[in-house]
Amino acid sequence: MRMTSSSSHNDVYDIGKQFGYQRYMIKRYIEIIGEEETKQLLYFNESEPHKVIRLNSLRASTSQTKQLLEKKGVKLEDIEGLPEGKRVIKSSVPIGATPEYLNGYYMLQGKNSMYPSRILNPKEEDLVGDFTAAPGGKTTHLAQLMQNKGTVLASEISSNRCRILRSNLARMGVKNTIIMNMDSRNISSLNLVFDKVLLDAPCSGSGIIIKDKSRKQSKSIDDIMNYHSNQVSLLTEAIKTVKLGGEIVYCTCSLEPEENELVISKMLEQETVQLIEMDLEGEPGIIEFEEYKINPQITKTRRLYPHKTGGEGFFIAKMVKVE
Repeated sequence: MRMTSSSSHNDVYDIGKQFGYQRYMIKRYIEIIGEEETKQLLYFNESEPHKVIRLNSLRASTSQTKQLLEKKGVKLEDIEGLPEGKRVIKSSVPIGATPEYLNGYYMLQGKNSMYPSRILNPKEEDLVGDFTAAPGGKTTHLAQLMQNKGTVLASEISSNRCRILRSNLARMGVKNTIIMNMDSRNISSLNLVFDKVLLDAPCSGSGIIIKDKSRKQSKSIDDIMNYHSNQVSLLTEAIKTVKLGGEIVYCTCSLEPEENELVISKMLEQETVQLIEMDLEGEPGIIEFEEYKINPQITKTRRLYPHKTGGEGFFIAKMVKVE
């Protein structure tokens, strides 16, 4: 949706200023989703939605964990399309400090961040690459979906974040994952051929303002363009390392087109991948933004807006390697 004039949106800018956003962010939101939805997004980001957990079948059956938590006064609600995901409706105990949490029976994980691993749909015999893997929410989810079989190679450039990743893998009972402390832009040097790859790319995080208010002020347009450059490099490498016919899921927790549609559009120019339709809630990727030319196939990607999906803002694309 195109803007008319900024003067006609003064009330939205006032709300944005009141909540501490940079003006460029509000301008973009209005162009992408319109004035009324921008208001809804801004107010949603100030709300406190229910926590969400992912039950971990590597440690205990989901029914067993539910029973243990219910005995502690934790009321859970199912999430459609995510059988392992549960919304915590109420809890009489700190949900991030129970014995069950400490023993890896579940992980605190946002609803929308569970979709990428499910969409990748790894099989038990697969060699799966999980690039920029820390802190490990999606890594442990991949291992769970693979029932601790096959192999996940989780690469992470930061040694400190590798320690966090290792801790989460141990807590969640993951046994099929190898951690590589390396720059994922150099993963092809390992001479491995992956069946599937998940790239949850480092991003500006504009989709997770609801849980990190600092994101309203911490990133500039220059930062977004730097992320774009890094994301293009990471995804190019991911595509290089996957087998012909192999699948790649790219995702960010950003709402910025430069980090999402424009990254995928650049990959499509190389004609080495094709987008795959996904049966997923959310909105199609946008094909008009500012002066950019965006490949019309981008409508096969999905934007998960916080105020519409009741979760973090996410962008997800699924591709198959064809050349």
